[in-house]
Amino acid sequence: MKPTDAPVPAPTFCQTAILKVASLCNLNCSYCYMYNLGDTTYRRQPKFMADDTVAWLLQRVQTHCQQHGLRQFRFIFHGGEPLLAPPQFYERFVAQARLQLTGVRVYFSVQSNGTLLTDAWCELLGRLRIDLSISVDGTPDAHDQFRRDHQGRGSYEAVRRGIELARRSAHLLAPPALMSVINVQADPVAVYEHLADLGMPYLDFALPDAHHGLLPTGLHHWRDMDRAPFADWLIRLFDRWMDDRPVRVSIRLFDQIMGLVLGIDNGFEYFGGRHNEFLIIETDGSIEPVGTLKACGDGFTKVGANVRTHDFDEALAVPLIQLYHLSHHQLAAACRACRVVEVCGGGFLPHRYSPERGFDNPSVYCHDLQRLIVHIQNRLLDALPAPARRATGLRRLRFESLYPQRPVLH
Repeated sequence: MKPTDAPVPAPTFCQTAILKVASLCNLNCSYCYMYNLGDTTYRRQPKFMADDTVAWLLQRVQTHCQQHGLRQFRFIFHGGEPLLAPPQFYERFVAQARLQLTGVRVYFSVQSNGTLLTDAWCELLGRLRIDLSISVDGTPDAHDQFRRDHQGRGSYEAVRRGIELARRSAHLLAPPALMSVINVQADPVAVYEHLADLGMPYLDFALPDAHHGLLPTGLHHWRDMDRAPFADWLIRLFDRWMDDRPVRVSIRLFDQIMGLVLGIDNGFEYFGGRHNEFLIIETDGSIEPVGTLKACGDGFTKVGANVRTHDFDEALAVPLIQLYHLSHHQLAAACRACRVVEVCGGGFLPHRYSPERGFDNPSVYCHDLQRLIVHIQNRLLDALPAPARRATGLRRLRFESLYPQRPVLH
């Protein structure tokens, strides 16, 4: 990776551990980086995270918080499907974390496919103060196109039952957030209307896991980025969302871009210039960079670090983890020359990968991100009163003017 012209900030600390508490899943989503994009290391993982692994992990987190004076830390329970782990695991984990991490405000959340959710799970999550997020990809047809079980059956009805159960639950402290992977073959307005009608206050959209050696559906060659199908999809959804007053649902992707346009960096992995202060902990205690990098090759994220042998500072110094941590500062030359780089931050690190050049590329979604950012900035400026528009110092942009010449990928 070629360095940027500006000095690169040194790695600092980790404030979130994403825990792969189960290496199994009851669904078999075709786009899943864990099981279906070429990585097979899940086959060698323990099915569930063991108590001794948890003990090592909490010791590392405790030391890390003490060394860096951290006053808060978040654990995100992930998988596979985290609700395949027994309820007793969460009882023990949360109790021990709160007991051991004295002086640290500890937060917990779980990212689930929602199909296994029951009233008993809602009671447990509410009592332990664990926030819930559920994956759902829009309308039944759009969702079931990719999110199927191991028998090939669609999962929408089971997910919808889980969402409705969570919405009605008296146990949960807050309604679940919804996460949706973009399907450009689906109608974006129909997807938005359907998800907004579910009545949840928070929604986010994720680009499919892809890179220059593994192009997403809708892009058949990198030159197809001229068409920017993902930007076209998101722009239609954004315009419908902007016209909806009062706002029916907060969409994190749009909120972040609008904030960054106005100089407020609340970016999260995809955008902005902040450090990615996350570490992944596998069921065997392996410490890894973001799991989406598994799509770059079998064993790609196996960097030799483990909570049994490495503290978090040592893990953050591992080259691939460090690159992910600092990825919004380690940019390709084309990104450094771009006028919207302070908003997109070069995009999500795994999306930059190519087998020939590693991560020294713009995102495979580069032109989609550019076109979306330009549209949002212009739409935002149009919505501001003239004095406020002048105060921002922003001007309308044209997508065609962003590059003096096209970036070339080899």
